[in-house]
Amino acid sequence: MITSHALEDDVKTCAEALIDRPIVTAAHDRPLLEKIRRNGPALQNAFSRFTGWRLQTHAEFARLVKTPARAEASHGLPWARGWRDYALLAWVLWYGEHTGGRKFTVSQIAEEIRVRSGEEGARGVDWGARDQRLAARRVFHGLEEMGILRLQDGSVDEWAERNGKQDALYAWGDAGWRLHVGLPAAELEALAAGRAPAPALSPEGTDEIRLYRTLLLNPALFRRDDPDAFRLLDVPEQRELVRRNLKKLTHWELEVTREYARVLRPAGSADAIQTPIPLAAGIAHVVLCFCGLLRTRHAEGRLVNAGGDAFLVDAGRIEQEVAELQERFGGKWGKTLREQPVRSLAAELIAEMEMWGMLRGTGEAGQYFVLPTAGRLSAHYGGDTAAAHENG
Repeated sequence: MITSHALEDDVKTCAEALIDRPIVTAAHDRPLLEKIRRNGPALQNAFSRFTGWRLQTHAEFARLVKTPARAEASHGLPWARGWRDYALLAWVLWYGEHTGGRKFTVSQIAEEIRVRSGEEGARGVDWGARDQRLAARRVFHGLEEMGILRLQDGSVDEWAERNGKQDALYAWGDAGWRLHVGLPAAELEALAAGRAPAPALSPEGTDEIRLYRTLLLNPALFRRDDPDAFRLLDVPEQRELVRRNLKKLTHWELEVTREYARVLRPAGSADAIQTPIPLAAGIAHVVLCFCGLLRTRHAEGRLVNAGGDAFLVDAGRIEQEVAELQERFGGKWGKTLREQPVRSLAAELIAEMEMWGMLRGTGEAGQYFVLPTAGRLSAHYGGDTAAAHENG
């Protein structure tokens, strides 16, 4: 007999997976997909009420079409490492429409992309460059995980590394023809016309919908970004209602401070590393050490206040701080980070902190806001008495 508590837990597990994953496929997790399909009506009702999002369900996949209230770097695909990955992703999807969804080999599509991408003076693809082949490999693996492509023969790894058969045969999966991008029509029209879109999507929906969308998709909801939505949390009764609604939908808790609010994942949960940074990544060590150093600089009065518990810092200052951290802690970071040029390591740090809602560009070249979420974290290595004293 299935208890109501078990059914409630199933709905929460399904909701969390739909929020965190681009897509849930039968190939990678059929039991979870079947749970989502069984609980589809309850899930759709909840997401429609709180966020206005639409649930897609199919025999081979399920996907929540998520439109953010505010677009941020954290919304990127987890496997993508830069603009080239997204450019190649667009080329692969274009190729599917261009050929009517026929099967193809990697060598065929690679040649088509090479020729087309170099037309009219555009910056073309160079498959002689290993980093570009590895970017393509990430794209193919990512599309396989999303159920958009199905590998039928060969290996894209061999193509990328130029060994073995050096080719692979792909067919299109069921999810490939049911993708929907939750972007306002005006943004898409601007892109099609060659005009640069706004840095962030214009906030849409009611204050309540924007509140839930941001809490569920972004690292945090900042008062400075959407004061009207954040104001709902200033009312104790409304704050408690939001907390209860989140607990009905997920296993997550709500944390509210004066300047930001965020959801907290239970310690030890499969997705806990998503909040606030992926601790398994080597760059996380640098991020945590940098956050600890920022706390020290703040205590010393050496940060420029930007209002709302945020501070200003420029790229040159970040490079100086990273150089100090690399010299001090490099031995604990591993060979790659220890020997990486400071400017390159600082750029990687900035990108990672932007992705996890700790740093944001001001609109001025080389200028950044340090957001209050950065102040909640720091690193302490055993035996480093100085760091222990600085980080409390």
